[in-house]
Order: sequence, then structure tokens, then C-alpha cells
Amino acid sequence: MPATEQPKDWFSKLDEQLTKKEKEVMKESSLTTGKKSEFNKKLLTDLWQTWVRFNKQNIHFTIDPPPSKWLEFTSYPEKFQLSNDFTFENVSNITFKDTAGEVERVGDTIKIIYKKEENESISALFEFSEGEKYDRYTGWHRYITQHILYESPMKVAKVEELEDVLLSVIAKWYESQLKRNRDLIIDEIKGSYKKGETFIE
Repeated sequence: MPATEQPKDWFSKLDEQLTKKEKEVMKESSLTTGKKSEFNKKLLTDLWQTWVRFNKQNIHFTIDPPPSKWLEFTSYPEKFQLSNDFTFENVSNITFKDTAGEVERVGDTIKIIYKKEENESISALFEFSEGEKYDRYTGWHRYITQHILYESPMKVAKVEELEDVLLSVIAKWYESQLKRNRDLIIDEIKGSYKKGETFIE
């Protein structure tokens, strides 16, 4: 008489489901990590080349993370290669920030932010100060406004789409710098991109 197969107990069924989920998440995480690394390599290189171009016109910006961490120069600043010792997938925030002498421009920033909630996403923001306001209890504060240039789940994000947005914004930013007219970039941002958060600095 053939042996009858014993029905699976509850935990065996659960264990199968957990193993399946584990494999799915690990596979997705591996794909996202590789994609994030490639995004960061491309975006940081784009911003460094922009920094070099701006610097030729005496337009001063900073990049974070600092280029000394992820670039190796053969001839500063134009001849370089990406560092093999830097872990690009660990970068979750990139900033390209105006440090100009004009007080109102200081703090105008492009921020690229990765968020890992249920699924990882990428956002590009333009952040700027709309001036200071006085609070009778806490004194003067700068009010910072963000506008959303780009946002997407990492699974479907395309670096080319983000680069197209940055191309438009940075070209207008450069024009506003050359003409010494900050309104050009601020009006472009306010007129073309959705408003995000406003906060006090």
C-alpha cells in the first residue's frame, strides 16, 4: 500500500511564502542598488562638468558629496576618472548649491534625494529662500521653498529624463547668473514645476 503524503503543516506553508517573498525582494533590491549606483555615477559626473563650466565664469557652486571623495584627477579640474574606492550606491543625497556673493542667492540648490519607504524612489528638487520673516518669539528665520523637478519610483526612473530636466533648469540658472538677475531662475522654477514643502531654516 503506497504511503500517503502528509499534508503540509501551517508553518511549512508560511515558510514557502516567506522564502518566495525573500527572493523577490532580494532580486528587486539588487536591481535597484545597481541602478542607483549608475544613476549616481552619471549625475555626479554631469554636475562636476557643470561645476567646471560655471567656475570658468567665476560662478561659484559646491557639490556634495565632495568631488575629492569620488573623483581622481589626472589634471585638475577637467581630466578625471571616477574613483574605484567610492561606493556610489551608498549616496542617498546629492546637492549642487550656489555659494555666490549675493546674499539672496546663497542656498539656491538642486537636491537629488533617494527615499526608501515601501519602494525606493528618486526626487530632484530646486530649493531656494524667499527671504526672512520675523517671529516675535524666535526672531528672524529664512523661509526655504522647494519645487519638484522630477520624481519617480527607482524601478521605472530613467536617468535620461532627469538629465533633460536638469539641462533646462541649469541652462536658465546659468543665464540668470550671467545676467545677474536671480528672478530669471526663480520665475522659471515657480512657473514650470510643482511646489513642494516650505520650511524654516
